[in-house]
Amino acid sequence: MIYGFSLLAFTVSLVTGIPALRGLWRMRNINKNCARTTGTVKSSRSAMGWLWAASFGNQDRPLVSYISPRGTEMVLEVVTSSILPQQRYQPGQSIDVIYDIELPGRAYVKDEWTVSIREVELAIAALIAGILFWAIGRYFNMPF
Repeated sequence: MIYGFSLLAFTVSLVTGIPALRGLWRMRNINKNCARTTGTVKSSRSAMGWLWAASFGNQDRPLVSYISPRGTEMVLEVVTSSILPQQRYQPGQSIDVIYDIELPGRAYVKDEWTVSIREVELAIAALIAGILFWAIGRYFNMPF
């Protein structure tokens, strides 16, 4: 039984940590040559997220509109995939957008950086819990 909890903790660690690390990697690449602007949330919910992942956490895809340096309106779809079911963006809300100067279409919402850091911390905590459960099972010679 304890090995099942260990496997569950490892799985939560992977499911949470890998997307968060990929997002941080993408944001870090954008930060190498970036500028900041203010965007406006156009919509805050996606029917796809509600239908597919309603019971597994937050899967909103709000659309954020911002103006590029060339004067064109760009639309950024923010993937707020998080295991914590909360809505972070409301229609009409002004938020900071970080974009690549050379490729203004490559952008992210500034708040997503802190959310990704929190998700990595959660993944590390789940990994430590999985290791602890496994070590306790091995220490007490519990059967698989």
